[in-house]
Amino acid sequence: MKRIGLLLAPAMLLVSGCKQEQPPEPAAQLTFHEIMKDEVDKNADELWDISNKAIGDRAGLDPAKMTDETWTQIADRAEAVQRAALKIATMNPIVVVKPGVKISDEGIPGGHTGAQVQERMDKNPDTLRDLANALARHTGDIAKFARAHDAAGAGPLIDQLDGVCEDCHLEYWYPDQKELVNRIRNEGK
Repeated sequence: MKRIGLLLAPAMLLVSGCKQEQPPEPAAQLTFHEIMKDEVDKNADELWDISNKAIGDRAGLDPAKMTDETWTQIADRAEAVQRAALKIATMNPIVVVKPGVKISDEGIPGGHTGAQVQERMDKNPDTLRDLANALARHTGDIAKFARAHDAAGAGPLIDQLDGVCEDCHLEYWYPDQKELVNRIRNEGK
């Protein structure tokens, strides 16, 4: 019996000395504002910068001003916006901003606080998800046409991208301007 105890003692020390492996800490969820600022806005702005250099005499995307590299850059930027939009569409819960962080227009005339935007999103999260999915589909189509080097398909979608973004901004970011913007949009028809 003593012998068994002597044999078990080292085994017990070995087992007790091993650290139990802990699961990795989950990554902190990004906020809506972080995804918009660092992924959607950044990539959409780059997409527009690239495509603006290829606008032709007829105000459309001129394929003669495009290269394989610029087509790829547009597709890559569009796909990055698409991925970010899908992150937004699947956020649960939707957190606009971390405590103490100001959103882009906060503190300027006509700007709103993160808390105000959060309140609007909390009242209608499904519309936000629908708008994010619409952005994902739209930018997915831009990428598809860009990969095909199709200026006739990609150009109008790039032109319309600002309006797709604006639909969400008017709903949540600055809804008090919705009526004015819709009136201006309708005048142009």
